[in-house]
Amino acid sequence: MSTIRIQFWTIRKRAGRKKPYELRWRLGERSYSRSFLLKAEAQNHQAKLTNAAQLVGQLWDVKTGEPVSWGREQVTWFDHALLVVKEHWAGTSASARRNTARDLTEIMLAMIDDTAKARRTRPDDAILRRALMNWAYRYGRLEAETPPPEIASALAWLAEHSRPVADLGTDEHIRTVLAKLATLQDGRKASASTMRTRRAILFQSVDLAVQRKLITVNLLVTIKTKRRHADDAVSPLLVPTLVQARRIIEAVRELPFYAHTAHRGPMLATFFYVMALAGLRPSEVLALTVGNCQLPLKGWGRLTLTGAAPDVGALWTDDGERHDKKGLKQRAKTAVRIVPIPPELVAILRRHLMAYPPAPDGRLFYDGPSHTYYRARVYQDVWRRARKAALSDAEHASQLARRPYDLRHFNASTLILAGVDTAQVARRLGHSIQVLLTVYAHWIDTGEDAANAKIEAVLNSQTLPIKALTSENADRGPYAGQMAQNAPIPA
Repeated sequence: MSTIRIQFWTIRKRAGRKKPYELRWRLGERSYSRSFLLKAEAQNHQAKLTNAAQLVGQLWDVKTGEPVSWGREQVTWFDHALLVVKEHWAGTSASARRNTARDLTEIMLAMIDDTAKARRTRPDDAILRRALMNWAYRYGRLEAETPPPEIASALAWLAEHSRPVADLGTDEHIRTVLAKLATLQDGRKASASTMRTRRAILFQSVDLAVQRKLITVNLLVTIKTKRRHADDAVSPLLVPTLVQARRIIEAVRELPFYAHTAHRGPMLATFFYVMALAGLRPSEVLALTVGNCQLPLKGWGRLTLTGAAPDVGALWTDDGERHDKKGLKQRAKTAVRIVPIPPELVAILRRHLMAYPPAPDGRLFYDGPSHTYYRARVYQDVWRRARKAALSDAEHASQLARRPYDLRHFNASTLILAGVDTAQVARRLGHSIQVLLTVYAHWIDTGEDAANAKIEAVLNSQTLPIKALTSENADRGPYAGQMAQNAPIPA
């Protein structure tokens, strides 16, 4: 049996196609073609076909024009992950798209050949992550734009050195991937929440591989990883007191700014007060409009929340804007949340509106005369500067109020400690009761004060309590407990 004769045409680029680079070849009287995102991928496939044609006895599939051995078991994780992104893109929020791309990036790096040859030519991890996160896993971008040379080279390398999906059909390989996902870029152990999200995306991806008949079963169903301690509860060490929160927020007003950003001090001070006194998320404050504020001259007011505007980056939104205008978190688009606000915040918002009229669309908070949304890094940087100016050296060196989001935790803990009904607290914060009890477990009243009072009463008393313990072996050995009242005194 001899080798097969294979002929190739020049790789051509077809404009307007999702995969513009077409490789064409002929086996006998039949012609075949395959399209690729990158020219380097087409060239790599041509080289593989050429090498396969040199093998004596190689069986070829007349339908595909490729070796029979290149069947489903040869589908790479790189190509499969692109399909995962496509399946997840439509109908999901921008933040969900970004998070999926982030987790798929780490999974892809765990699915790379670890041969000496691959290591010699491997691009820097930072470039690989950028190529995956910002290009390959941003659905549609490679079809619309031409990547820079270093990105194109990195993607071609990934396509060539990606392991096949079939590897995840074995217990050994899937456990190896899980072990790699358990480590962060800096070598630290991934948190329980990070592992949950990574494993969830891996599970969905392997499930799709089963549907495509690339593997027969999703082994993640049977693989149990070591249970990690939950890290969802907010540490009290992060949450400021009312005095500390006020010091930081008032320091925001006093920070020096350039002339064209002078508005940021007073405007962001109000921004942070809304988080602290109403418990809103930053994205909900950004979307707050004057029409959704009831601000009476006296007494409590209320905010009617109808949406949020998280800063997720222009790559992930449908309209190319940095902020994703969406409904409330994990709620239907038409859902609303009513949050009562104390008289102090009512007065702060009334003064704010007198100094800064709302934007044309009614938003209370905007960055400058162009009325643009505040970028997350802007208000985070202002918070860091104010925190340094307001706190003592010891407080600043601690974890206390490291993020603006800790103001929301302050609000939640304040409501809980004030004895507000759990369901009411959850409703104001936009949580389920289960999430509230998990996240703010440290502030839930477990009867600690009552128990402490009983113990203190005993410690401060001059006589032993009536129900003091006695030694069970008083007549057979030394006393090991306290004597009961009126018990006989041992000789």
